Amino acid sequence: MTVADLSTPLVSEPPQSIPAVPTEGLGPLAHLIGTWTNQPLGTSGKGGTDSPFSYNVMPLPQADPSAPPGYFLKNFSYYEELTFTAIHGPVLNRNGNGAQVAYTLFYEQRVYFAEGPKKDALVHAENGSMLLLGDQKQPLGPYGNGFLQGEGNQTVPDSIAPNQSFNVAKQISVPHGNSILALGSYATGSCAPVIPPATVLPSGDVDPFPYTWKNEPTNPQPSYTANPNQALTDALAIRAPTNFIALNVSSANGSGAVSNIGFEQKYSNVSRYDFTCWLESFDGGSSFPQLQYSQSITLLLQIKNGLVSFPHVTTNTLTKKPS
Repeated sequence: MTVADLSTPLVSEPPQSIPAVPTEGLGPLAHLIGTWTNQPLGTSGKGGTDSPFSYNVMPLPQADPSAPPGYFLKNFSYYEELTFTAIHGPVLNRNGNGAQVAYTLFYEQRVYFAEGPKKDALVHAENGSMLLLGDQKQPLGPYGNGFLQGEGNQTVPDSIAPNQSFNVAKQISVPHGNSILALGSYATGSCAPVIPPATVLPSGDVDPFPYTWKNEPTNPQPSYTANPNQALTDALAIRAPTNFIALNVSSANGSGAVSNIGFEQKYSNVSRYDFTCWLESFDGGSSFPQLQYSQSITLLLQIKNGLVSFPHVTTNTLTKKPS
């Protein structure tokens, strides 16, 4: 395998100065704009593509005597390139008497094995969008000027801004045949984030032995398998952030949803998606050059005579590339 070339952004927006990127409207999402990769942290020599603070726990079904539990694990560390770009304007949803505005980032993600026989090979690709949602009165007519020429700031008489429960949305497209809509919110803190242990064990009538068995092809790092979020905590031990912004979304919130193609519905159905991203600052909140995330995809796998719920957990620590 050849090492992936991560020197260029995965996606870019056409240059445009007027209107400019609505940085203020994007709120905390504005800190995501740019390209993120695995880079060495401080003087530790760790965190780059050869020793990333990442881990993947991936259960896969197998009806074969070599896998008596009916499944096996394909666990590994990985590195990635993740690019966010902002569109040059808000997106407006109208209900007739009020409106919701979506300030939007598009993203592209490419993930590569950092260890094992397929080191440096692509293992995952994904694209989607991140939305910051705001509520407002509905503009009058197409451009806020009723039926007159030009733009204006008029609103529908007695217009009422709606009151939505969630102000962050993530839309995801994965080439396994999965589409995901997850909703949530964000929070801030003036300290390092406290990252809880991840839930990894399956629920149902199944033997969890593969999770504790150290085996290079399937489970090379059992300590990270027990808690993939430990990779994030280990990165924080090198340098503690002064501030953070946490984005939390879940398909279980509000009208969130997961849609899968027929094969996946039958054999590896994605039933839920949960994602937390921590943007981290080391200068009191002026800039946020470090991104950590913990993602859990709930898979319903047909194991022997029944369905078993498995968490598929991925975690990583990324650094923003200079623009």
